[in-house]
Amino acid sequence: MGRCQPRPLRPMAYGCRTSSNTTLNQKCRTVSGQPLWEQRAVTTQQTSNSGNLPGSWQRPDGASGFNTTNAAIRRILSMIGADTLVQVKAVHGAGLEPVGTVDVQIMVHQQDGAGRTVPHGIIYGIPYFRLQGGTRAVICDPAVGDIGALIVCGRDISGVKANRAPSAPGSFRQHDYADALYIGGFLNGAPAEYIGWVGGDVHVKTAGKFVVDASECDINCTVNVAGAVTATGDVKAGSISLDSHKHSGVQTGNGNTGGPE
Repeated sequence: MGRCQPRPLRPMAYGCRTSSNTTLNQKCRTVSGQPLWEQRAVTTQQTSNSGNLPGSWQRPDGASGFNTTNAAIRRILSMIGADTLVQVKAVHGAGLEPVGTVDVQIMVHQQDGAGRTVPHGIIYGIPYFRLQGGTRAVICDPAVGDIGALIVCGRDISGVKANRAPSAPGSFRQHDYADALYIGGFLNGAPAEYIGWVGGDVHVKTAGKFVVDASECDINCTVNVAGAVTATGDVKAGSISLDSHKHSGVQTGNGNTGGPE
């Protein structure tokens, strides 16, 4: 019987090779003479009883070569970061600044081999999406508590994040949650402030001011104003100025003037 040794890149799979190079995972034995897969199962059970989190190895995984290979593949797949739902814990660089980042927490808990769950930690510095073309943007930055999607990139994007330009990968890591992007707007509650179609009308609702800063504003429709109107400049109706118009037929006494000119 050959000696037991771990296979490269398969942390949960161990193989035992004979002189003929035949894999005998299910017969591989440890120094104590106990089958390796059985010892791992017992160790997992003891760890479970001690209150610590066991790994993903399960008793049936060592029952055959196929099961062992399947467990190794399952273990490798579990190490690949996949797109998932996250919740925003902090926002950095919002408002009239270059697009910033968010700190997020994955909402689907981790799970061990016994089926018990444990929350993920915080993932820091994830770039978030802003609708922007050139120097023109629609700004609606994320807020703490938002739910969104974490899109995991295939390679290390830390260099691109730092330079905001094409860069070499910062490391050899692949499909890691640290190299992800955030897109918001999933499973969130009803909005209190909004811009959008409500029925057949377009509504703009905000708790603050509605500010339009432009060189000129053209409104090609009838305007109904329910509140007061304040103007710091002149107001014209046709060719008649509110500031400098004159009235005809002005006489002293109780008579009325003519219309404005």
